[in-house]
Amino acid sequence: HTCPRDDKLGAAYVDTIQGEDFVGPANVMLSYTWGYKIKDIVKTLEDKCRADKRDPKRTYVWICCLCNNQHRVGEDVPFEQFRDIFGTIVTSVG
Repeated sequence: HTCPRDDKLGAAYVDTIQGEDFVGPANVMLSYTWGYKIKDIVKTLEDKCRADKRDPKRTYVWICCLCNNQHRVGEDVPFEQFRDIFGTIVTSVG
């Protein structure tokens, strides 16, 4: 897929999905390590929705590996610029 921000080959996962039931402004941020199993992440998110009485279809989770364009970090985007963008996004979730 082509990235909608710069029209170059390689897009973040979030840029490849559409529809209100699948993508929207993040209202939850997930911090994780690569050691977690997907089933544990899913269960945690389900538990979070239940505990907060959230509609899972309207709970938009910001996960760095799916929302950042991993193709650009260090290649076309200097780390300092990435850090600034990342910081802005993280503080805007919610």
